[in-house]
Amino acid sequence: MEEGLLYREEISSLAKREVFGGIDARLRSLALLQRSTGVRRVVDLGIRGIEVEPIPSSLDEVQRAVLVSNYPSVLQTLRALMKVGCRLPGERFRLRGIGRSEVIAQANSLLKALGIDKLIFPALKDEAGTYRLHSKVFQEVLAHLDAPGHVLWLSITGRTAGNGLLEGDLRTGAALFCLEKGVPLVPMGLVTREHNGKPKVVKVRFGEPVEPPQAGEIGDFDNSDLLIALTKLALCEVARLLPPGQRGDFENVDEKLEETKRRLRIYQLDDCRRNTGVWGGTGTAR
Repeated sequence: MEEGLLYREEISSLAKREVFGGIDARLRSLALLQRSTGVRRVVDLGIRGIEVEPIPSSLDEVQRAVLVSNYPSVLQTLRALMKVGCRLPGERFRLRGIGRSEVIAQANSLLKALGIDKLIFPALKDEAGTYRLHSKVFQEVLAHLDAPGHVLWLSITGRTAGNGLLEGDLRTGAALFCLEKGVPLVPMGLVTREHNGKPKVVKVRFGEPVEPPQAGEIGDFDNSDLLIALTKLALCEVARLLPPGQRGDFENVDEKLEETKRRLRIYQLDDCRRNTGVWGGTGTAR
């Protein structure tokens, strides 16, 4: 009898999974944000309490860009991104982001119907605790950036401590895609206000784009050094959009910005020396 009960419970559990799986599939197939400008207007109005600065020309209808921001929390960042995505000019939803796979797996019914799985490229955590893209997803990201007007969002720090600007927790993926596809990094500052002990995004600001170095400018640079320098430059530009007290490790942003620009100038000088075969003051080839 007990075996019969267990068998019926297993059948019941399987049936529930199939039913809910079918519902999920139908919800996800709606992809409302991608299909309807009317839905985007409703979502924009429905996400309240966030003021968004006018969309800059660096994000106009035909411009490709990698959008980078601070990272106050998963939910607050997602709300801000969806609102910005709804504001981007054009007939289609142009913004996709890279985020934890849990954002898709744990999405509620509304997010599924809006098409969250088509808005987020999932990143998986490896054994070392680092989030990485599966090779197939990496190629999908590159393909996304190939299309005119497409925008990709990434966080450039990994943890959500404070307002998300942590110099010791850099993520260089944005700089990598910037260089790989020759598209600018567009800084976005998520200004917060404390609400019930947690940061709540109340304003979205945009900075001037950070243009990728041309191939002739980067030469034989150490790739990791260049990625770090570009990432820090973008972090500084994001920090400048935030009020004092919300800049995390970048409160002295002007000093860090000058230091980062100096490092980039040194890289360019070294590249010039490599190209001419002249190093130091001796005039000898290296």
